[in-house]
Parts: sequence; structure tokens; C-alpha cells
Amino acid sequence: MRLFSTMSAPKLKSISQLPLPPSSHILSHQLNPDPFFSSPKVWFEKLRTNPTMQRRARLMPPSAHFCYVSPLPIPFPYRVVAPDPPQEGDERGAYVERWLANQEPLEPIGVHTEDSALGRWSNDTRDGRRELLGIAPAGLRDCLPGLDIGDAFEIIGTPSLSDCRTPADTAAKENSARQDLVDVLSGQTSLFSVPANGEDSNSSGYAPWSLRYSGHQFGVWAGQLGDGRAISIRRAVRRH
Repeated sequence: MRLFSTMSAPKLKSISQLPLPPSSHILSHQLNPDPFFSSPKVWFEKLRTNPTMQRRARLMPPSAHFCYVSPLPIPFPYRVVAPDPPQEGDERGAYVERWLANQEPLEPIGVHTEDSALGRWSNDTRDGRRELLGIAPAGLRDCLPGLDIGDAFEIIGTPSLSDCRTPADTAAKENSARQDLVDVLSGQTSLFSVPANGEDSNSSGYAPWSLRYSGHQFGVWAGQLGDGRAISIRRAVRRH
């Protein structure tokens, strides 16, 4: 006797089209953000004027659990080259702010559609080299069964534990899904939503965020040890 499952395979979507869970299941909506970036909307506005606040190591207020922060796919320490000759009346701090703002993901990519809860954002200066090195097939199978990775396994080779994915309809679609995955996980593209119509609550938008962490050192409570453990990008984690 052969039994057939009545459940159909999930419809595959690229990483930028994966749906967000309800607000009650989004961890950053249940925690206290850094007051300086009290919401995704405030965070996005300050990327244009005061981006160093998300790049510098600093202590956050005791009530804060995390800070909104976007990945910056350039080597650290940053090579901020001052103009030569210097601009008259230009302070060094103001120049650094403008330089960083030029690296931030402030430009929308494409047109936001109803198929995705988030928009794609990047910057022309973020045109660095990025390469897909590997994919964990078990994680893909168990955690993200609906993620379309396109022709990624054809590029990097198919691991022995890989599940069988139905190939995309066209080569263009395969390449698009794979490139979308690479761009998001490398930090080249950021996924977030900025509330409109005057909405400004923490639960009305979403942006990448970095969790504050604290702990003990040498047998005593050391308080805040850093301003970010990792950056959460959708359902994937990239080292900060």
C-alpha cells in the first residue's frame, strides 16, 4: 500500500520576497531599541545625517536591548580619504559623516511590490566583489523550505545532504534568485521597510538590527561588552 502526501511543496521565493512573520513573532518588536534609533523610520532618517552613531562602539542606555544597524560591506578600518585640497570650513567630523552616508543603503532598488513585505535598498558605492562560498542544505531544508536559491548549487556544487529542489523555469530566474541571495547575505543589499503616513512606532516597520550583549569577566559583572553580537538579516545571521 502506497501513501501519498496531500501537502503540496511550498512555493519558492527569493530571499527578498520571503514574508515577514506577524509583528508578535518579530523579536525586535518585543525588545527595547536604542533610543537614538527608536524605530526603523528614525534610523533611516539619521543614516543621512548621523551615520557614525551606528558605526562607533558606544554604551547604550541600560533599558536598550538592541540597535538598528545596516551591514557595511567594506573593509575595516575604513579608508576615509580627505579631499585634497581640503574644503574651506569643512570640519573633519562633518566630512566623515558625509563619507559614511554615501556608503549607506539609501537608494531603493526596483519597485516595491505586494509580494514582499520589505523593500530592497543599496548604494552605487557598494559595488564590491561578492562570492557565494557555501549553503547549509540541512538549514535550508529545515528552516527555509520556501527559499529559492536559484542555480546556487550548480555554482558551488551539490552537497550530499542537499534536498531536491525543483529547478526554476528559466535560467534568468535561477540567476536572479541566486544573486538576490548573495547580495542580501553579503550586505550589498539591505532589506527593510520604512513606515509612511506619519507612522513612527517600533512595530510598524522592520530593519536589520544588532543585539546588545553583556556578561561576566574575571568573576565580576562587566556590563555591556559590546554594541552588537551579530546583524540579523531577515532569517539569516551574518557576523558583525
